Amino acid sequence: MFSSSWRAGALLCSISLHICCSFQAQSTLGPHKQSELARILQWQRISPLFAVDDVTTAEDDCSCPPTNESDGPEILKPYLPAMDPKYSVNGPVGEGNFVLSRSGPPTAEELSNEQMLKIVKIECSDLEVNTLVWKCLGYRFDEETESWYPDEVFPKWKEKFPTPPDLIGMKRVYSREVDQASLRSNQALVRSIPVDNKQSLKKHLMPLGWKGYQYKELTPNKTRRAQCANWLIFYREELFGYTVEELKERRRLKKEAEEKEAIQKDDEWKPPVKEVF
Repeated sequence: MFSSSWRAGALLCSISLHICCSFQAQSTLGPHKQSELARILQWQRISPLFAVDDVTTAEDDCSCPPTNESDGPEILKPYLPAMDPKYSVNGPVGEGNFVLSRSGPPTAEELSNEQMLKIVKIECSDLEVNTLVWKCLGYRFDEETESWYPDEVFPKWKEKFPTPPDLIGMKRVYSREVDQASLRSNQALVRSIPVDNKQSLKKHLMPLGWKGYQYKELTPNKTRRAQCANWLIFYREELFGYTVEELKERRRLKKEAEEKEAIQKDDEWKPPVKEVF
């Protein structure tokens, strides 16, 4: 159950949702609000079908998208509980079929392919996705203080994000003012994935029957979930279970192997270029 502080925070934040919810029927908006909606969509570079709609309740957050007869994606809705500043420490995690504990380091069970499939199929909440990535990045939750600490966070990431960032956009409000921080942190996460690991979802989830998203059904939420799942697979395959010293040694050996391969390619005999006069 959410605390009374959450309810108070949610009520205070409901005012900020009024403008977002007013975008529900674009055809009925006046010229001023239509231009504002266009500005939001330009910021996200997405179709008007991705515009925010009504307010989502707590029960809706991890439910699968209902079957939609239209060709467009499911219209995202602002998620009121995430407006509470304490949601990241008080919101429910691991209470359904998604295996997750807010405390402690990540486990192999939490990082299974079945878990990744639940992320991309929206069978877990945005908070659960965030929490799992936070743990893998090295943030640790203190139950006594109900706070996240960057105890084991990668140094460069810790410098940019001393507190765990919202990588999904849990509020589901995609205006620049609200969503910019989430967008930037998600982009930073994607940039940290090596080129060789960019297609991890296809490799690990296709055997489980996942065929990816169709372009016409893409939303910011689905895109970021897929990016987080891809990073989690990269973390599991390349970083999970290794100490910092072991990771540095692996990086050194990989660099040496790449340099040796480059030298061998340069030394390979090549036929002389025929000069044409």
